[in-house]
Amino acid sequence: MASRKEQLHGERRADRPLPPGLRVMRFLFGPVGGLVPRLLGRWAYDLWFRTRRFPESSAGKQVTLTAVRETLAVGRIPVVTYRWGAGPVVVFMHGWSGRGSQVAAFVEPLLKAGYQVVALDAPGHGATPGARTNILECAGVLLALQRHCGPVYAAITHSFGGMVLAYAMNHGLSVQRVVCISAPADVDFLVESFARTLNLHAAVIRDLRRRLEARFDGDFWERIATESNARRLTAPALIVHDERDASVPWQQGERIAAAWPGAQFLKTRGLGHGRILRDRETVRAVVDFIGGR
Repeated sequence: MASRKEQLHGERRADRPLPPGLRVMRFLFGPVGGLVPRLLGRWAYDLWFRTRRFPESSAGKQVTLTAVRETLAVGRIPVVTYRWGAGPVVVFMHGWSGRGSQVAAFVEPLLKAGYQVVALDAPGHGATPGARTNILECAGVLLALQRHCGPVYAAITHSFGGMVLAYAMNHGLSVQRVVCISAPADVDFLVESFARTLNLHAAVIRDLRRRLEARFDGDFWERIATESNARRLTAPALIVHDERDASVPWQQGERIAAAWPGAQFLKTRGLGHGRILRDRETVRAVVDFIGGR
């Protein structure tokens, strides 16, 4: 999902000017969309799965230099993974258009606490090739990572990564402690955000939904929603969300915490959607929770 540089699955800050290309797309998907909804619905469907790569942060570049970098074959995709330290495995799952090196602020504190940190670049993200992916494919990568690394003690996720993890945990991934940061609760929210960003005409939205349901079967919305998957999970969870998150409102995180049996909800302030991953107090709270404190 969104980062400080916004992306198609999130929302733009109101004070940011629209790039010329996006203005053209908004015109086509809006006024023109009502005239040719199936044509533009097919385009929207293609964009829904398309990923984007943003420049890696300096902290991200530095932390990957200290990692053991490996390539894990998942189907035909060579997924790039990063590993630091030894001990119980803590996996980091990034969000849409993110990358594994966003775990940077957590690595040293987790290593000091005696954990091994494993991160990955999902298909179409970071150093892993491709230009598109979906939640089922990303969940499959987590399951493959578990087979490769052995038991996963804990997982930290960001944004869309929380939805991926909750789905994977209901399909064979075993995790003893979970931290979901800035996660969306349901697919409807993702569609609505996507539609607002591109100014999708109502007829185009209906066609997009029809195409998604045809590809993933009719119960798609319920089956992959974080909120519905959370209801069937028993691992202790910490749900973290910032009250000023402009990409995924904090109420989404609150819904996940309410659905997840026994989950704790931590609301931060002034960190937004991306900076929350670099905040020292947030990192400390996450590491303490993983350690059972």
